[in-house]
Amino acid sequence: MLMLAATAYAAPGQFRGDIGAMIIDSDPIVKLVLLCLLVFSIISWAIVIQKLLVLLKARKNGAAVLEAVSQGGAQSKMSERVRQAGDSPLSRLYNAAQAELDRIASVSTSIPPVLLENIEGKIKGLSSTESMGMNRGLGFLASISNASPFIGLFGTVWGIMDSFREIGLMGSANLATVAPGISEALVATAAGLFVAIPAVLFFNYFTAVMDQICSQMDQFKIEYLNWARRSLYGDRKQ
Repeated sequence: MLMLAATAYAAPGQFRGDIGAMIIDSDPIVKLVLLCLLVFSIISWAIVIQKLLVLLKARKNGAAVLEAVSQGGAQSKMSERVRQAGDSPLSRLYNAAQAELDRIASVSTSIPPVLLENIEGKIKGLSSTESMGMNRGLGFLASISNASPFIGLFGTVWGIMDSFREIGLMGSANLATVAPGISEALVATAAGLFVAIPAVLFFNYFTAVMDQICSQMDQFKIEYLNWARRSLYGDRKQ
């Protein structure tokens, strides 16, 4: 940062417009705003990276699970196809539904259709849990995208107020006097937008991906219950 300051000012009092030097010479309140925005940016990108890894994998593996269930067939073969698809919300739905179906089958040689409501309820309940898990962190990402521009604007307004105060004390209002302080203040607005724009773009993208995964879970429920109903008229373990 000291090197940045040196490049910004070739001589004392000579303004060169370097971003690093403007940050160094800005008002303490503006520096605090920039520090807050830096923390928000780090948290935002941590959420983005984590969601990219989790949601894209969940959507890809979920599509494979849905394909395995839609193919139907024997339980052993379907379970093997689901296992090969990898971990995802849909694979956990499948395991929970199979566990409930096995529990029902263990107490009765025939499965009354009404008991399929137990399986449907199990799938619905776990689908809600999975949706809440996928939503975790997105609320904070939305808050960052909404609040960051206003936080940056606050830093800018404060910096401009400080600049005008200095102008009043100096009794001079020429462009050379006004420009450095206002330029330093505007860095806060730019920083706020720099934090907010990626956050809002990724929030919208993740929302779309989650909608797709939720649609996969709804389709899974239909496909699995159809398979379970067909199994009532034959041996599902063959």
